[in-house]
Amino acid sequence: MLRIAPAIVPVLLAVLLLGAPAPAKAADVDEFPAGYEAYHTYSEVVEVLDQTVQRYPHIARKFSLGKSYEGREIWALKISDNVAQDEDEPEILSVGLIHAREHITTEMNVYLIRLLTEGYGNSPRITEIVNSREIFIVPVANPDGGEWDIASGAFRKWRKNRQPNPGTTAVGTDLNRNFGFKWGCCKGSSAKPSAIKYRGASAWSAPETRRLRDFINSRVVNGQQQIKAVFNWHSYGELLMWPYGYTKTDVPKTMSADDHAALVALGRRMAQMNGYRPMQGSDLYIYSGDFTAWTYGRHRIVSFTFEMYPPHGAKAGGFYPNPSVIERETERNRTAVLYLIEQADCPHRAAGLGATHCGPLNDDFETSRGWRVDPFGTDTATSGAWARAIPQKTSTPAGVKQRAAVPSGQRALVTGPRAGRSAGAHDVDGGRTSVLSPAVRLTGSASWTLRFRYYLAHGANSSSDDYLRVRVGAPGDWRTVFIARGRAAERNAHWRTATVDLSDFAGQTVQLLIEAADNAGPSLVEAAVDDVRVYRTPGTAAVGGTEISRLAGVGLL
Repeated sequence: MLRIAPAIVPVLLAVLLLGAPAPAKAADVDEFPAGYEAYHTYSEVVEVLDQTVQRYPHIARKFSLGKSYEGREIWALKISDNVAQDEDEPEILSVGLIHAREHITTEMNVYLIRLLTEGYGNSPRITEIVNSREIFIVPVANPDGGEWDIASGAFRKWRKNRQPNPGTTAVGTDLNRNFGFKWGCCKGSSAKPSAIKYRGASAWSAPETRRLRDFINSRVVNGQQQIKAVFNWHSYGELLMWPYGYTKTDVPKTMSADDHAALVALGRRMAQMNGYRPMQGSDLYIYSGDFTAWTYGRHRIVSFTFEMYPPHGAKAGGFYPNPSVIERETERNRTAVLYLIEQADCPHRAAGLGATHCGPLNDDFETSRGWRVDPFGTDTATSGAWARAIPQKTSTPAGVKQRAAVPSGQRALVTGPRAGRSAGAHDVDGGRTSVLSPAVRLTGSASWTLRFRYYLAHGANSSSDDYLRVRVGAPGDWRTVFIARGRAAERNAHWRTATVDLSDFAGQTVQLLIEAADNAGPSLVEAAVDDVRVYRTPGTAAVGGTEISRLAGVGLL
């Protein structure tokens, strides 16, 4: 019979009841293997961050995203002119060393820190960038794996983190397969804990991915994601890749055609600057659960994976290029990085869509951007409330009343998105449902345009009392700028485009109030809205800037 020492019993009980205790923090490595001392260890990166804050306290702030599995802080540096404030400026995130053996990506982020801080006040271009952007840099996203890779005095070619996998002796999760968008799909990762591309027991099972997730989610301020561009640094291959990796389809339902055009235009332009080969991620091979798929798919952030030097097939060190190339290969990306940071306020500009997509409101409803249902608590509809959703098709013998296909992506604002057992199961009934946009600043005196896609569908038992209506203004001062009324005839769901002149509101901060109503008794009414854009009317003078202001509230879509 197995005997257990009495002193061990409390420990075993604690493990059974509370789970395995957190590991003690592993010792940090003093140096890289011989000949590679020019690379920065984790502790040396922390020293760089501390020195940067000491030298540039007015533009640099160090903070932690949280701890790794072994207890190391995942440090980040914010660079901005008013660094202690959360300004309403486009934000950029740069992340290195998601994969442990790709140490040159840490050097890329150390280079960016020096570029932006040392250039501030010396380079007009960099000064303007720091003054108009908030830039977050995470040089070491996988500190445990990075330290393990070099701890023996020789490179271990380690890729994963250092989290044990219960029930097996295998250690580590591939962090770039552990993010929650399309996790585990598409043969793009492995379910075997011993595999180099092991995706983890579940999405977000690795603490390091949760730290990045929580930080990015925290940058949603009153429904608006502040991070507009992501740099995801890897090595090697000299490739510049945009989403997605999980599918060979260029524009799947999880992406809009306009976003794809912007990603391709930005990626190809940056590749011209640094000499990398531009491609969709899946052109390399299928992979899923990766960082940029989540940042774009969940938050609609324009996101790029840079696979750094050397090129595939070159005998130049693979994951461990000679330190002599660090300066050259980081400097190589300077122009591309500055370009994307500058384009972050409106990435669609690169695809020639600036006139309509760079205004103060551009919403395709693929992600939550701060609209509120029943904002004043006055809606009377008993069913069919507005929702940002993937709609299900509903039909009658006369035709389709709610369409499953939307103009872009897969979501729209729809009334009662579910199909139900009949076409009238989730339509608008009993009165009015409303949804309110974020506040929109129409600065200056130029002309402004509102454009959106919509349909109002109904049965023959409808009347002019039923409607889809758009109002502009503020509580207590609403003006109707668009209305589609029902009538006593069958009307099927066909997407149409409405264009409205908002010039009378120039110089004001307004909101859009979209309403659908069934006021004609028990009639069948469905409505939908997509691709809502407010922009400066082409050909008018630009006076002042534009922005979506931050609007406090709850019940965000």
